[in-house]
Amino acid sequence: MGNLCACLAAKSVKKKPATKRLANPPPNASNRWSRIRSSRKEKLDDTLLHEQALAAAILFRQNGSSLPFDRSSSLRYPPNSSSKKSANTLPRCSSSRARSLTDPLLHPQQLVNQDIKLDELETCHFVLVHGGGFGAWCWYKTIALLEEGGFKVTAIDLTGSGIHSSDSNTITNLAQYVKPLTDFLENLAEGEKVILVGHDFGGSCISYAMELFPLKISKAVFLAAAM
Repeated sequence: MGNLCACLAAKSVKKKPATKRLANPPPNASNRWSRIRSSRKEKLDDTLLHEQALAAAILFRQNGSSLPFDRSSSLRYPPNSSSKKSANTLPRCSSSRARSLTDPLLHPQQLVNQDIKLDELETCHFVLVHGGGFGAWCWYKTIALLEEGGFKVTAIDLTGSGIHSSDSNTITNLAQYVKPLTDFLENLAEGEKVILVGHDFGGSCISYAMELFPLKISKAVFLAAAM
């Protein structure tokens, strides 16, 4: 009976000390931790490469470049006349895009007939009309190439496109969209003709303009365009 009335003291429970996560876990750590560390390292490497590329570009502009950088990107710089180069050498362009395997083997200047006598043509004025989602800016290389050949070039910003200030959400028909082009053709001098070039949806735009001003258009070029 005495054992039943005995007061038993509660056993003291020792708490385990809190463990801290190691910054560098042992080799048998989980694969998840390894993936996190590798992704962080790749980000750091990308950042370092980006900073090195920027520094190299700055040094190139300050020391190693002989071309002016305050010129428009649509201008092309002809080769030095003193150097011994062939007549078909492509002039230096401001574009820095690397050559692709899908690029044509011919230089753009070789596609332009150098023997054309502009005075004998009905017109040497090109009017370029961009496609949907683009603007007159997309023709900058074409403009430079044609102007080098002695042609006159005008690139049109259709309503709500490029630098045109209209809201594209307010356009409800083709006539509104093509209005900058029709206004340009309407203001041409009496007897003056142009060559229309339309790309993509711009083909429909020049078709519409051809119906309104048949006497002011010499030719129409549909460049991968809708008719």
